[in-house]
Amino acid sequence: MAITHYGRSETVTRALTDFGSEESFGQAAKRFQEHYKYPLHATTVGRVTKQIAEEAFEYVEQTFAHADDAIETASKGVEQMLVEVDGCEIRTAVLVPGESAHERSPVRQTPKQQKAITWREVRIGLARPLDSLSAIYVGKNASYPDVVSDLFHAAVLQGMSSTTRVVGVGDGGIGLKEALERQFPTIQFILDKPHLKDHLYETAEALGLGQHERADWVTSRLEAIGQGQGGTVKRELEALSAKTPHDRVKRVIGYLTRFADAVNYDHFTKHGYPLGSGEVESAHKTIPQKRLKLPGACWHPDSINPMVALRILRANDWWEDFWKERTEKQLAA
Repeated sequence: MAITHYGRSETVTRALTDFGSEESFGQAAKRFQEHYKYPLHATTVGRVTKQIAEEAFEYVEQTFAHADDAIETASKGVEQMLVEVDGCEIRTAVLVPGESAHERSPVRQTPKQQKAITWREVRIGLARPLDSLSAIYVGKNASYPDVVSDLFHAAVLQGMSSTTRVVGVGDGGIGLKEALERQFPTIQFILDKPHLKDHLYETAEALGLGQHERADWVTSRLEAIGQGQGGTVKRELEALSAKTPHDRVKRVIGYLTRFADAVNYDHFTKHGYPLGSGEVESAHKTIPQKRLKLPGACWHPDSINPMVALRILRANDWWEDFWKERTEKQLAA
């Protein structure tokens, strides 16, 4: 059975990884004992899960890299492709000798040691044909260009070719729209409508408008922008800013300038395009947050991308293929 001293079978390794990728390592150890009647410490579950997570990360990276071959041989792809990107923060901790940090916490049983607590953004993306509900997901703690590069490969795996019309939805994150446009030359970027609405509400509040007056002010301007009158709203705000300069008004003017071609919502609706990135925002709950954002969870930065890769395997239905390839490699060795 190829089980060595202090080793474990492939079946046990897979079970530990399965439990450890879904729940805390402590709870995973309890589940393993419940199902297999054998006690293990949480640290063992964590060690095995993280080791397999490293392999999962390599598997996901290689899968996306092989997509380059697909686009070279594709003559005609799907007609329209939807891509979405959004980010969420994951809590991380690193041992420090005592220097200043954003947040500090003593290490249990070793009070002289301290952890530097920071938050790192995990960016999740999805690609699917516009007329399909089946998506391929990408995700990692990385820059927009890196994540969007994976997203491009995911779109290729979904049938994108050079003739495919790409629709991209995202928030106003600095560099997101630009990264998408570099990677997808035919893209129509759509600014997430709820994010624009939030910006307008913050502006109305900064102007001192009352609650009811504020709602009317936002609704009228959001409707005008959606009808293709963004330039008119922008000029109105510029006139307002000229009379009573306000930083918040200047910010929303810059926002409308940057996304002038991404807010014609009535036009997008007529073409059947989504106006919000709710689909990828929901994916945050099931991919990174379900495991990496448990109450009290804190991760070493180096563990984030491998653990997200495990979750990506599940989301993309690559789990069985990953274990099959891993077993074949072990048998070949």
